[in-house]
Amino acid sequence: MTDTEIQIYVDGSYNDAIKKYAFGCVFITPFGELYIAFGNGDNPQSLKHRNVTGEMLGAMYGVRCAMASGYREIHILYDYEGIEKWVTGEWKSKTELTKKYAAAMREWGSKVNIRFTKVPAHSHVEYNEMADTLAKRGLTEGKGVPKICKVEELSLWQNE
Repeated sequence: MTDTEIQIYVDGSYNDAIKKYAFGCVFITPFGELYIAFGNGDNPQSLKHRNVTGEMLGAMYGVRCAMASGYREIHILYDYEGIEKWVTGEWKSKTELTKKYAAAMREWGSKVNIRFTKVPAHSHVEYNEMADTLAKRGLTEGKGVPKICKVEELSLWQNE
């Protein structure tokens, strides 16, 4: 990793009982600092995509915060294939939500280098498990989508 690259682990969650989707992000700076973010939403049109909405929201939130911080290389690590494949065009975006996601990520990708890496879900990949836990926290503790800010303004991970 270079001093212009940030790694962001993203994950999503959904709870049908409370009709909310959520995301969790773990930001790893070039200096090894860990910052975290989570949030949620309940847009009726987006609910039908369940946790996938949270996954997309997390990736977009992560990229926007990284760009606000001046990072030129953004490495997204995810466990749901659509996060990458809708952006690359390997999967066709068939819904309004996935079309908007892919378009936004492509636009930002024309300004910075966004790289994707799939990690196996629920397989003890430390930061992916952390993103999963944060997404679950986002369901009940989140207060919508947090405002876009610099990564350094987010919560520093404190072994919570």
